[in-house]
Amino acid sequence: MRDVLEQYNPWNKKIDYGTDRLFHYQDIVSFLFRKEIQVLTGIRRCGKTTLLRQCMRYLLDKGIKKEQIIFIPCDDPLLKIRNFEDLHRILQNFRTKEKLFVFLDEIQVIEGWERYVKSAYDSDSNMKFIITGSTASFFEKDVASYLTGRHIYHEIRTLTYKEYLRLKPNGSLLDYAEWGGFPEVVKTDSAEQKSLILRNYLQTIILRDIIKRNRLRNEKKVISLLHALISVVGGKINMSRLSNQFNISRQTIERYIGIGVDAFLFEEVGFFSYSRRKHVRKEYKLYPVDYGFCRIINSRFEKGRAMEWAVLHVLSNPSYWSSNGHEVDFVSKNSAIQVCADDEIPEREAESLLAFRKIFPMRGILLSNHTTDKTVSIEEFLLNPDVQ
Repeated sequence: MRDVLEQYNPWNKKIDYGTDRLFHYQDIVSFLFRKEIQVLTGIRRCGKTTLLRQCMRYLLDKGIKKEQIIFIPCDDPLLKIRNFEDLHRILQNFRTKEKLFVFLDEIQVIEGWERYVKSAYDSDSNMKFIITGSTASFFEKDVASYLTGRHIYHEIRTLTYKEYLRLKPNGSLLDYAEWGGFPEVVKTDSAEQKSLILRNYLQTIILRDIIKRNRLRNEKKVISLLHALISVVGGKINMSRLSNQFNISRQTIERYIGIGVDAFLFEEVGFFSYSRRKHVRKEYKLYPVDYGFCRIINSRFEKGRAMEWAVLHVLSNPSYWSSNGHEVDFVSKNSAIQVCADDEIPEREAESLLAFRKIFPMRGILLSNHTTDKTVSIEEFLLNPDVQ
C-alpha cells in the first residue's frame, strides 16, 4: 500500500505541481488552515487533482512537514478502498501527533465516506480533509445530509481564456474557442491529439459518470442523444422534436439532461426574470461545459457559438432573456451581454439590448471582434470580465 501511495505524495520524490489556477488556487489555499472540510467538484480532468497537488506545495512552503500530508487517489484499484473502514485503516498508518492534512481524490467511490469524514470532523481528530469528486448531486445530497455547516464548497471548471494564456502564452483566442479549456488539451498542439484526448474524456464521462452510475439502458441511444444535446451550444431544447427523433419520452429526455448536468457535462442557462414563476416556466438554454466536446462531434467549427461559450465560461450565475423577437445572450451581475463574432454586427443585436434595457435598468455590453465606441472586443472582455 505505501509503495502505491509513494508515487502520489511528496514524501520522497518531487511532484509536478502544474501551473497555478488564477480563479481557484488563492480561494482554496486561503481555507487550508481552517477546520472546515473543503469540497472540490467539477467535470473529470478539469484540474481538480492538480489543485490538490498545489495545495500540498502551499503547505510545504508554509512549513508543514511532509509526514503531515497524505494524498489518496480513492479510485486507484491497487489501493482497494471500497468503504470507509478501508480508508480508516490506511489513515491510521499515517497518523502523527501533529495535524494530518488528508487529500482524498475522487472520494465518491468510497461507500460511507461522508459518515467517516463527519465523525472525524466532529471528534476533533486533528485531521484536515480536502476532498474531490466528479458529480454535483452526489455531493449536494451527501454534503447536505452530513456536512452542513462543516464544509467549504469549490466548483472547479475547465480553464478560462486568461488561464489558457498562462498555460500557453503564444496561444490564440480562436484556438481556445475551438478546442476548449481542458488543461491537457491546451498543452497539446496537434489537432489530431486534441481530438483523441477529448474523445477519451467524453467517452469516460458518458460511460462511467452517466450510463454506469445511473444504470441506464440502451447505451447507443443514450450516447446519440447526449451527442445531439452537446451540439446544441446555447440553443433552446425542443423536447417534442428530440422525443420524436430518438423515440424517447419527454420525461426520459429531461431525466437524461439532468443526469448530464449532474456529471458536469452540460450547463443550463435559465430565463432572466424577477418573477420566479416566469423563470421556472420559460425554456432554458443548454451549453456543453466545454466547447471542445462540441468540436469533436460537429464536423465544422462554429465561431459564433464557440465565442458565446467562451463568454459564458467567465460569467457568474448567468441567465438569458427574450421577448417579442428580441433575445439577449446573457444577463449577469447587473449587465446585459450580447455576443457577436461577426465583423458586421446585425442591427438586431443592438436592438435586443435596447429592448431589454427599456424594461430593466442595467448596462448593456455588446461584444464583437474589435473594440469600438459602441462595442468591446470579446478578447478584451475575457481577459477582464469584472472591469467592463
